[in-house]
Amino acid sequence: MQKIAVFFGGKSCENEISVLTGVFVLNVLDRTKYALYPVYIHTDGNMYTSSQMTDLSVFKQKDYSKFQRVFFEEGSMYALNVKKSKIKRLAKIDCALNCCHGGLGEGGGLSALMSWNEIPFASPDLTSSGIFLDKCVTKLALRALNVPTVDYIRVNETDYQKRGAFLLKSIESRLKYPVVVKPAHLGSSIGIAVARCEEESKRAIEQAFLLDDRVIVEKYLEGKKDVNCAAYSLNGEIYVSEVEESFGEGVYTFEDKYVKRSQTEDVSMKSQRTKLLSGELRDKIRAYTKTVYKRMNLTGVVRMDYLISEEKAYLCEVNTVPGSLAYYLFCERISDAKTFFGDLVDDAMRRAQKKKKKLISTGILQTTRWRRK
Repeated sequence: MQKIAVFFGGKSCENEISVLTGVFVLNVLDRTKYALYPVYIHTDGNMYTSSQMTDLSVFKQKDYSKFQRVFFEEGSMYALNVKKSKIKRLAKIDCALNCCHGGLGEGGGLSALMSWNEIPFASPDLTSSGIFLDKCVTKLALRALNVPTVDYIRVNETDYQKRGAFLLKSIESRLKYPVVVKPAHLGSSIGIAVARCEEESKRAIEQAFLLDDRVIVEKYLEGKKDVNCAAYSLNGEIYVSEVEESFGEGVYTFEDKYVKRSQTEDVSMKSQRTKLLSGELRDKIRAYTKTVYKRMNLTGVVRMDYLISEEKAYLCEVNTVPGSLAYYLFCERISDAKTFFGDLVDDAMRRAQKKKKKLISTGILQTTRWRRK
């Protein structure tokens, strides 16, 4: 039976959202096929495991007393007893699945750790994870790919402290109000605000700096629609979901994504919470999604969030660890997610087998003669 580590939590303000995704995946993955090893990354940065982690109430009560501290070495997962100074090998891990939203968990840190340990990773790699966690760098990548994105201004905290007045004037002259203000490295719509004048913009930027050291200010598109499209790879083929329109007015807030959605969630009846886009614009969005996925060498499942205004689509964000791993964009029922998540894991292990055939040594030390001067 293959041993799968499922990571969730993280040193991020999206820790609790990640717990929802992680616990959901742990309860859906096929336990007749996989031995599951939950790994919760606490906000203190330490990693823990417990058989109780499939129960969401454990995290609601914040009862971590029975959690074992763990670490990874040479592809294996070990339990660490700090008080007794003892280490116990728990398992040789065959594959890891990332459910961490935000922070280093989504931004490449976890990918790097798994790569260092030669553990197949059913999620995007270090490079793409780092690029797409940063909304400013994402803009640069999308423009290089000729994928439309909304005009923006990047604001660094140190620059703002030195010449904030000038930056505020630049927003008016370059973007025109209203604008959307976002922390550059946070997801789940945390810290997002619409500003319709300089005073509101100043307040929103300074609030965002409480969460991040870089802020992105985008032109707000009046009357826009929010839509999602996702992609994943299987056996070398890229599969793109249908385009889902998200309900909600103004900016798509944290409450829209998680509070309201959880009150009406029933994936067996998708029409109750979404509607699908059709026509030429739908085809363009699906093409953009496939282009970004392919050209940026993405793996696992990735969700891309678009804005539609005046019959034109703008790619807004690329989520390398989407909420609930975006299963709802590919599955009609929760029961279908078992196969979907299994496909992500199996494909990661197949990719890892191919990589093992690549040379990693040049032999230069055996063929080079060194002369003492």
